[in-house]
Amino acid sequence: MAKSIGVRRGFMGAALLLLAGVADLALADEAANVAALEAKCEAAREAHIKPLRDAEIAKCKADARNDPDYCVRYWSDYGSAHRLPNGTMSPRKFDDLPECVTAAAARKALNQNGS
Repeated sequence: MAKSIGVRRGFMGAALLLLAGVADLALADEAANVAALEAKCEAAREAHIKPLRDAEIAKCKADARNDPDYCVRYWSDYGSAHRLPNGTMSPRKFDDLPECVTAAAARKALNQNGS
């Protein structure tokens, strides 16, 4: 009788470990899906930002007083969030694209599910 109780406990422990492993795999898959959605968002943002950044770089280079390398460095983060003089943050450009809204919702859901 005592042996069968020990065997049952062993099976129960193994089952719990197996379920925990399956839950970790599900979260890993979910995290991979969120990362893929975020990559799509970044690609869509970059497609919208690149022509605007290139125009700003060209405008900067057109001024003879500016070093061309400086222009590229200065405008390299165009479209990113940045701090304003009053201390608040300016949001990223094109964060309202459908791909980005979907990615943000997926990230929020993943964070609420305990990851």
